[in-house]
Amino acid sequence: MTALNKHVIGQDGALSWGTLGFAHPTLAGLELPYFDIHAPLPGPHLAIVAGMHPNEVDAMEAALRLKAHFAKKLLRGSVSILPVLNLPGLYSHAEFVCPVDGKNMNFLAPGDSQGSFSPVLVHQVLHEWAKDADVFIDLHGGDLREEVARFVMCQLTGNEAFDARTRELAHQFDADSIVEFAVGQTNNRGRATNELPWLGRHAVMAEGGANGVFDQVCIDFHFNGVANIGRLLGLTDDAPAGKTRRNQVVNNFAKVEAPISGRFYLDVAAGEEVAAGQRLGTLKDIFGDSAGELLAPYPGLVLMVVNHPIINQGEWLISLAPLPA
Repeated sequence: MTALNKHVIGQDGALSWGTLGFAHPTLAGLELPYFDIHAPLPGPHLAIVAGMHPNEVDAMEAALRLKAHFAKKLLRGSVSILPVLNLPGLYSHAEFVCPVDGKNMNFLAPGDSQGSFSPVLVHQVLHEWAKDADVFIDLHGGDLREEVARFVMCQLTGNEAFDARTRELAHQFDADSIVEFAVGQTNNRGRATNELPWLGRHAVMAEGGANGVFDQVCIDFHFNGVANIGRLLGLTDDAPAGKTRRNQVVNNFAKVEAPISGRFYLDVAAGEEVAAGQRLGTLKDIFGDSAGELLAPYPGLVLMVVNHPIINQGEWLISLAPLPA
């Protein structure tokens, strides 16, 4: 049985597009938009996914622009693009999860062929659609209540040569920060960028955007980073985009959670450095009375903030990366 079913809608030179279906019965009826670009010369295969969280519009817009870029510039190899993975949540503006089963695909890698809709879809994308990819790129950034710094994530494995290549790929982005997850980290697992390297496959994840609205700076961040990777792989020969940001390397980040349900008044922004004990924001209860302050537990770089003032106890409010000593 063929695992993937492609319905080609159009073709223009090296570019073809249409809908992608899956033979797996759990995914019956799902048809994802796709783009394929093939050069006449053999070379590496680059796989690009966006829209795992369907309000992260800068990433999805960058994926569409990358389609046109590679259709024009590709000299060798191939590029495959899924511009919106969480199609069931697209028009309902679902935050974080797939409405079919209420699960967050971002933490389900490497997938499960025996699971519910979301883990099966992740499995099929990683192990069927992208199984031959030399590099897998997962683009994210800025759901409806989030402000996310422009940062990149990659997983180190302890294999020196493999990790050097992974770093090289991640550093093609001009980022506020590059999270090089250490070999022994366990609190940030389940993303494709964390799990594929343990299977010997290179993967990079990029974040950048805010509040589900277009931001040209963040669109360019995603676009330029992937275009630079294409050049590094030898797919194109265009000039690389330059770097102007700090590109601060960190090796993990942790959640700062809401201690109460109520109101939160942020004092910091994504991309900002904070000192240990610095106030991240103030808290008020549902009556508007003071409920204390939220303080930074260590010196860090703010990677993400929830910027909606109504919060739930235990909610992930801030991602804070410890700064090197």
